[in-house]
Amino acid sequence: MPASIDVFFEFASPYSYLAAQELPALVARHDRLLRWRPIELAKVWEEQGVLEAYKAVRRAKGRYVMRDAARVAAERGVSFVPFRSLPDATAARLVVHRLNRCAPAAAQPFLLEVWRKLFAEGADIGSSEVLACCLDPHLHPEIELAQSDTQATGDLESANRDAIALGCFGVPWIVADDETYFGQDRLYLLDRRLTRTAS
Repeated sequence: MPASIDVFFEFASPYSYLAAQELPALVARHDRLLRWRPIELAKVWEEQGVLEAYKAVRRAKGRYVMRDAARVAAERGVSFVPFRSLPDATAARLVVHRLNRCAPAAAQPFLLEVWRKLFAEGADIGSSEVLACCLDPHLHPEIELAQSDTQATGDLESANRDAIALGCFGVPWIVADDETYFGQDRLYLLDRRLTRTAS
C-alpha cells in the first residue's frame, strides 16, 4: 500500500485553504491518500526560536497575503472572503485529530467544509455551532468529545513535533515520500514527483 502524504496546515492559512482545493483530486489521481495534520504554527516557530521574528514579518506582509490569496482564488474560481481577525481554530484542530483516529473518512470532508465556512462565508470557526454544520449529524458528538480527548491533544502535539523535525517554517507543508513541498504554488512539483514514482 502506498504511503500516505502528510499535509501540515493551519486553518487560518489562506494558502493552506487554496492548496486544499486541489490536493484531494491531485492525490487521488495517483491512488494516494492524504493525512491532514493541523498544527499550531506559533508553537512550531516558538520551538524554533523564531516566533517574534515571524510575528514581525506577518505584520508587515499581512495585507499583501490576503490580497494575493484573493487574486489566486479569483484566478481559480474559488470563493475567498479575507478575515479581519485571526480565527480561533483550537477546537477545529482537535476535531480533525480525533476524526483521523475515530472516523477517518469524515476528516477530509470536515476540514474542507470548515475552510469553506471560514474563507467563503466568513463564519466564526471557533463556534461549536459552525463546526457542527461541517459534520454529518451522527458525528456531532465528536466536536464535544474532541475537546476532552487527551489522545487528540497528544496527536496535535505530535504533529507540532513532527513539523519541527521536518524543518517546517510555514504552511501548507506537504511531505510525500520524504520530499517536502511548501506552499500552494508547488503542487505541480508534487504532481510530477508522484507521476515519476508511479512509472
